[in-house]
Amino acid sequence: MSSPSRPEKKASVLVRLAQPEDETHIAEIHRVINRAYRSEGGWTTEAHLVSEERITIDELRKALADKVNPLLLAFDSETGQPLGTLQLEPAEHYPDFGQYKKEGYAPTYSESLPKDQQVFLGLFSVDPAQQSRGIGRKLVEAALVHAREEMKRTQCVVYVLFMRDELIAWYKKLGFVDYGEKVPFPDASRVKQEDSHFSVLRMAL
Repeated sequence: MSSPSRPEKKASVLVRLAQPEDETHIAEIHRVINRAYRSEGGWTTEAHLVSEERITIDELRKALADKVNPLLLAFDSETGQPLGTLQLEPAEHYPDFGQYKKEGYAPTYSESLPKDQQVFLGLFSVDPAQQSRGIGRKLVEAALVHAREEMKRTQCVVYVLFMRDELIAWYKKLGFVDYGEKVPFPDASRVKQEDSHFSVLRMAL
């Protein structure tokens, strides 16, 4: 008697820091990032506004070797296919980014945090053809651990386009909080829509 058929098991997702040998995958990684940033349902923050490619091959080559802004890569554990990216960017390297300070919900509560304790999530991409595998969550979770344990950060910051309600809700499920902060899009010449800005979400590490 033959055994009943079992559902096909999907290969697991491996997330790790970029390594020098990832140069051999640079064309595939480049395609993943730019496909994601052009996708209407992607995990990115700029796809709905910017028409040009998100990153060039030369810029990606520098990102792969960057030790100051570590890049995390997601791969299919069986095929080695690149699935997504996420870069950790220390806030102190952004001169326009001020020290975080806000008034709390209670009148007597205030919070202040210097830039060198904060880190941005940037270059976040997931291959649109490989979504629903938990790739985005695994990238963010690995990034948070690295930021806390290796970079000694106490707060993670992400900018999300104001129109991306579903993405803001996704970050909130991971534990990010929206305090109502907003920042303008940095390069107005690249923007296709007027009055564009980012919502700022934060998470204590």
